[in-house]
Amino acid sequence: MAVLHPRAVVGPVTTIINRAFHCVVDASTIKHSRWVVFTGPVLITVQVLCWATLLLIGVSLIVWPQLGEGIVQNGDKPIDPSFSTAIYYAGFTITTLGVGDLVPQNVAMRMLTITTAGLGFSYFTLVLAYVISIYSRLARRNQFACEIDYRTQRTGDSLIYLKPYLVGDDPSLIHQDLYTLASHMAELLESHHFYSVLHYFRFNEPRYAMSRMLRFCLEVASLLKALREAGGANASSISEPEERLWHASRQMLDDTSKHFIVHPSTDHEIDTSIAKRLYQQLQSVSPNSSPSDPANFIAVYTETCKLWSRDLRSLEIGSGD
Repeated sequence: MAVLHPRAVVGPVTTIINRAFHCVVDASTIKHSRWVVFTGPVLITVQVLCWATLLLIGVSLIVWPQLGEGIVQNGDKPIDPSFSTAIYYAGFTITTLGVGDLVPQNVAMRMLTITTAGLGFSYFTLVLAYVISIYSRLARRNQFACEIDYRTQRTGDSLIYLKPYLVGDDPSLIHQDLYTLASHMAELLESHHFYSVLHYFRFNEPRYAMSRMLRFCLEVASLLKALREAGGANASSISEPEERLWHASRQMLDDTSKHFIVHPSTDHEIDTSIAKRLYQQLQSVSPNSSPSDPANFIAVYTETCKLWSRDLRSLEIGSGD
């Protein structure tokens, strides 16, 4: 199911593996160490090995009662009817297109051998396609993270990104970039829907953190929403692209919270300093672009942040960011 119908938390085996792996990482010090970079590759390896083990055991259980009758050994040697022999037969049938010293004797076992060989070939093909798809989506996610990092001059400060647009004479310049951010966020959302294992790929570099990407997009959208509602001159003309970014980012955070946040945070104090700094800079550079009532602007920003700050803080804690 994780390969043929790849949607988040679909398939009982993959769900159990992901949950167990998440609990192990969450209960240990791995997420706060440099070893966190290996969690994604290790999880993929565990998944692939579990799928292979289930396939091997399933075929072995079918073969086992047929040892000595439907499946015999070449020559006059008696066959060992133990379960290990069944595993041996299933193993070489899955991994090779042929038979070894054990051969099927009746039609049912011959058909089973052909089917098992086909399943083995299909398994390796699907696993290869699955791994390639995951790393392709991971590369796109990392590219998006780098683009956000460069937009903030590698600081992660949303204000650095917004200020040039808001104090300029042409606020439409930010339109296309907000559309681009919303499009990338929607693509990121679908990538994590299709391949939930992407949530477990983490890196030591802060710019690649999912929580950092979400914080940037949500802060930008929240500041623009607050400016628009508080009467900021330039912000009032960019409501549609800002709404797209807002809803795409909220959907990404909501889905992540639903499936991957085990322990919700109670520590999610809202930092209003970025709203205060934005107002001060707008006031000093372009007073006409700043809100007429700074207290109302900060209050609206605070209320908007309450919609996502708790879940985002839970994600940061759960990811060790």
